[in-house]
Amino acid sequence: MKYSDYFIESLVKLGYTHCFFVGGGNVMHLLESARTRMECIAVVHEVSAGIAAEYFNVANRGSDKRAFAMVTAGPGITNLATAIGGAWLESRELLIVGGQARTDFITHPEVRQIGHQQIDGRSIVEPMSKLAVTVTKPLGLDELRDITEYSRSGRKGPVFVEICLDVTAMGVDQNSLEVAPAIAKNNEPKVAETLSLNEKEKFIELLKNSSRPLFLVGGGLDFQNFSELLPRLQELGIPIATTWNAVDYLDSDHPLYAGRPNTYGMRWANGVVQQADLVITLGARLGLQQTGFAWQEFVPVGKIVRIEIDLNEINLEQPKTYMDINMDAAKGLTQILEITDKENLANDYSEWRGYIKDVRVQLPVVESATFQYPEFANPFEFVSELSELLNENDRIVACSSGGSYTTMMQVFAQKQGQLLTNNKGLASMGYGLAGAIGTALADPTKRTVLVEGDGGFAQNLSELGTVQNRQLNLKLFIFSNKGYASIRVSQKAYFAGAYIGCDGETGVGLPNWSKAFEAYDIPSVEISGSISGDEEVLRLLNSDGPAAFIVNIHPDQSFLPKITSKISGDGKMKSNPIHLMDPQLDAELSSKVFKYLPESLQA
Repeated sequence: MKYSDYFIESLVKLGYTHCFFVGGGNVMHLLESARTRMECIAVVHEVSAGIAAEYFNVANRGSDKRAFAMVTAGPGITNLATAIGGAWLESRELLIVGGQARTDFITHPEVRQIGHQQIDGRSIVEPMSKLAVTVTKPLGLDELRDITEYSRSGRKGPVFVEICLDVTAMGVDQNSLEVAPAIAKNNEPKVAETLSLNEKEKFIELLKNSSRPLFLVGGGLDFQNFSELLPRLQELGIPIATTWNAVDYLDSDHPLYAGRPNTYGMRWANGVVQQADLVITLGARLGLQQTGFAWQEFVPVGKIVRIEIDLNEINLEQPKTYMDINMDAAKGLTQILEITDKENLANDYSEWRGYIKDVRVQLPVVESATFQYPEFANPFEFVSELSELLNENDRIVACSSGGSYTTMMQVFAQKQGQLLTNNKGLASMGYGLAGAIGTALADPTKRTVLVEGDGGFAQNLSELGTVQNRQLNLKLFIFSNKGYASIRVSQKAYFAGAYIGCDGETGVGLPNWSKAFEAYDIPSVEISGSISGDEEVLRLLNSDGPAAFIVNIHPDQSFLPKITSKISGDGKMKSNPIHLMDPQLDAELSSKVFKYLPESLQA
């Protein structure tokens, strides 16, 4: 049989059902083999193939269905690099199959190019891949299993398999392909399987003395594991905050819910995490988005226990922690719950939970300061209304940068059963539409909703062709503020409004969105106010197939609350801790919602 047939059949055996691709000469045999063995989804641009495959896999958590991306050599790889970087920073499973020139053309690395579209793809993506290999001879099923499992084991991340054209076309004997030594299996860093006696004793002492504990759950704790352990967490009664990668793990109305603290997070949630006397992080790597740029002031009156699988994150010592446990988050949480059961550590945290509930009421996510331009939509009010209109079966994609993204993360009230996903690490514009396509194809029977800014959407709007061709049940909400609002805000704040490259007047050309959607036969409607009673909005929202919603937002709309920074003389920026957001609270309210902080930290 031809090796391309064997390779694709092996992927099918390993659970791959969908292939997002852009065709090309160096993958022509692989694509011909995939055509009849799995669902192949043609996209317009290679970066979309990688993003769509990443989001497809996220949407299929708990399922055996998987997707991968296939692109040709040269520009196929360079165009895809952003998607690989996004999956790397987000610690997500992603398999990339790339083409390469013939084996005899790649034996002279000192020569820039011999074969058509030849480039050293492996070296380009290796720094942001868990594994990158160039295949110069056929790999067997066991070797391919090792490679693909490596992507989803330990701290997840992309793997890149670059296959030479002549290898894909050669004939092989399926039964004689040798089972070679593992390529990837043994490369996973070793982590602890059980808590040490010292760690157990320290944890018991910490929890016994804590009256305001808080779990901070990140994407490193898989959704399935969290869901299985949730009943035991409810018995324990410790409030649970989530990072943006775990945003949909807990219903926003759940009695343990403590919000989404973040540099761009909910004001009330930021206040809560800062007042905890014990924060137990589970698979939350505590990057600057999470702790704030003033990371030295993160959890200023409490101790941090971090359960983290990546020792490099621990060794960074940013922020300072009381105890670090180098362990898989699910195993760590399981053992913590066993300790609390055995030692009967389920204290009464009702006063702490009641305080969190009160802070949430006093610090609403839609603040009065955001109502600025009556003839335009208020983005915060819009997101609040949208979250009310969507149901528990919907799949929501928040784009990866800008005001539309942070507004979604600050305001959207998720329901149990919803999928709400994003890609925050790389924060690349143009991610939303491709991610929504992958999400929609993961389960075409469900409605997928995308919220993205016009500047980001424009960077990948060519994929509207994919949406229209597949007639996806995809609802596209575009924040139309005539350009790059976040860039405009920065130029206004730091350069006295010396604008460049942020809107039409300074060089950014965006389309007439109604005409753009019309060109793809996608119905659209404009929004400039409340959507709750808008019959046309509701009709399109509940219709089958694609629809677009152009949310008109004033270019000078402020996205509040936010953390402010100042540029110091050495060029570095000094930021407030995450609980001190602008606009500032008055002294009386601060004393109520920050009552566990010393007065010196309340303003």
